[in-house]
Amino acid sequence: MRLQIIVSLLILILKQERVASDLAKSEDPTAEKSNINEQTNLDPDLENQLKKKPNILLILADDVGTEDVPGYWGNHIVEMPNIEKLQSQGVTFLDVHSTPLCAPSRYMLLSGNYQHRGLKTPSAWNFWDGQNQFLHNQQSIAQVLKESAGYHTWMAGKWHIGLGTPNGQWDHTHLLSGIGANWTNPVTDGPNDIGFDQTYYTAGGIQEAPYAFFRNGILETDLSNVVLWPKGKYKMEGGLSAIRKEGEGDKAWDSTTYNMKVVNETKAFLDHHMENRAADPFFAYVALGAVHLPHSPPDYYMDGTPVAGQYANPHFDVLFEMDKVVGSLIRDIEDRGLAEDTIIIFASDNGGISSDSYEHKTLRGHKGQIYEGGHRVPLVFRYDGHWPKGETRTSKFVGLNDVYATLADIVDAPVPPRSAQDSVSFASYIESEENTDGLREYLGVWAYKNYREKVKFKLLQAESLRYKNLKVVKHNEPRKFIELFDLENDLGETKNIAEDKIHEATLNDMLNELKRLGPCPEERKKEGATITLKGNYIATPPVEDSGYIIHYAIMCKIVTPRVP
Repeated sequence: MRLQIIVSLLILILKQERVASDLAKSEDPTAEKSNINEQTNLDPDLENQLKKKPNILLILADDVGTEDVPGYWGNHIVEMPNIEKLQSQGVTFLDVHSTPLCAPSRYMLLSGNYQHRGLKTPSAWNFWDGQNQFLHNQQSIAQVLKESAGYHTWMAGKWHIGLGTPNGQWDHTHLLSGIGANWTNPVTDGPNDIGFDQTYYTAGGIQEAPYAFFRNGILETDLSNVVLWPKGKYKMEGGLSAIRKEGEGDKAWDSTTYNMKVVNETKAFLDHHMENRAADPFFAYVALGAVHLPHSPPDYYMDGTPVAGQYANPHFDVLFEMDKVVGSLIRDIEDRGLAEDTIIIFASDNGGISSDSYEHKTLRGHKGQIYEGGHRVPLVFRYDGHWPKGETRTSKFVGLNDVYATLADIVDAPVPPRSAQDSVSFASYIESEENTDGLREYLGVWAYKNYREKVKFKLLQAESLRYKNLKVVKHNEPRKFIELFDLENDLGETKNIAEDKIHEATLNDMLNELKRLGPCPEERKKEGATITLKGNYIATPPVEDSGYIIHYAIMCKIVTPRVP
């Protein structure tokens, strides 16, 4: 927002200088007379350039925690010169939080909401959900940037927040060939339906079927080339490809080349943008497959650098590849002369995976858990010539959901009603560690796990709330108990201080706030939702009943009208 004010003032000054110059000429009888339009208008190309909003490149890694990258706890093993360079040229945030799982964090990032404000608790994931996690009255950040700020929008890589087949039917084993769907028609409720102009993606990354890409919602694979991939490893052109779960896909599927394809497709988008819409800003959301299981590093990166076998295990090899990918994407911006016009963001969807490869871990827990290792994620912002270089932000915490309001704030785009309800801008905090006014006071995290896979029940295992340096953890299963940690003095969450009388009042206030923010948010109650006690279980998929979606949430059943 401050940038837009500066630009407006600059335009005004330039116009005034032009008018003053022309007035001086009018007093000089020897000077040529200017056209009246020239006295009040800048050159259209110059004015458009001054008014143009920044491009945005948002790179989202998969299952990469703060233990995995440099700039945090100092125990990283894999060399990451590109991420280190990005940090030296931008602002690194040390206290950033997602959800502990992939899909709900992606909804959190793109919607600005906690996960339970969407279609399902905790989230929609793939084709079997029938639609994406967004409710009909919610707009993604891509849609806001596109419709309110004129952005050209792009999404590449892992989608994983739900979509529907062209005919609305699906067969889990024979997803592509067994349901008679006309795959020449686009999928429903995919990224193209919530604000992305152009896309190249997989429904569930590299870890689950269908093992095929969709271009602008259309299956890129001809049905004659669809095969059923058994679980296993396969020697392919790029290296040792891996199938983690049996499912259908392209017979040429190669998990080792996934990230390189995403890079090349993004590069093609940038070229297309420069040729056709250079006057407009772009928003490129690039969701990597790295470093989710199965870990299948390529033999060589596209620049010829060996990858597979360079470190002690494939996990570290893929982390090494991820750094190469980040470097490629940033160079694609720099090589086009766009570095000073582009906000570059690097983040991850949740904490790192469980690993015994680190001798000394700073954080407790890992992906899927309520402790810091499960949801504290890396976040770096770079904007050359506009924001500081090589600085860190440590005094306040932010959520992945806050990226939405922050970007809307920066480009001066209004946030639609009922969208980004849990998002707080930290745009000023990027500029200075001292700019802490208006930042969030609380941040909630909810950890779900499968209860009974066959009936697809999700269990709210634990939940937490941050307030200043304190973090309360409320465990619901397998037994109920409360923990309280002072993260300023105990970042590893080793000492439970919940029984300390000095914290009794604060602890009660935090538990009440956690309940208020949780899966039965007050906002739904105010909209006239029906709420009844239902136990601790969350059934997925939700029951469709006369235009309503029924959510089973912790201790309540919420019936919310699907308002278009």
